[in-house]
Amino acid sequence: MYCYHCGKKIDEKKLEAKDPTLRKYANVVIDEGTDISYICPQCGHPITHGMSEENLKSLSRASHAELQRGRNHFARGMANNILSLILLVTSIIFLLLSRKADNQFRITLNVPEFWVFFGLAIASVILLGFGITYTVIGLRKKVMYEALLKDINNKTFVQ
Repeated sequence: MYCYHCGKKIDEKKLEAKDPTLRKYANVVIDEGTDISYICPQCGHPITHGMSEENLKSLSRASHAELQRGRNHFARGMANNILSLILLVTSIIFLLLSRKADNQFRITLNVPEFWVFFGLAIASVILLGFGITYTVIGLRKKVMYEALLKDINNKTFVQ
């Protein structure tokens, strides 16, 4: 979808979430007749014009595609988190193996077990960073586009 005012792609964000002055109306009940306004993030202009049925279907298809992308990001992030956890446990095992008897069971830095621990720990931290990033991106997309699809299905989406 594109904003008619600035000609740029619209990221459908509810106006209520952007404007802190509207928080005082938190007890307002939204029914089927209530118009929900959206705002263009590029130009900041509120969008309240009617949409044709074809544009509404196009928006619904685009929302479903973005929702699937969000689910894919979430799954990729969770897979990275699990791999990170497995590598972390393996690195801790190698750290314990680097404690040698000839050194009074203290950690010895010049043995291969310690360097394997070090490499696995670094890989675990990197995968954890990617995992958390993808998980958060996926959750944000899922929440945003599920709310948009709910508005479209309830006929409360007004643009």
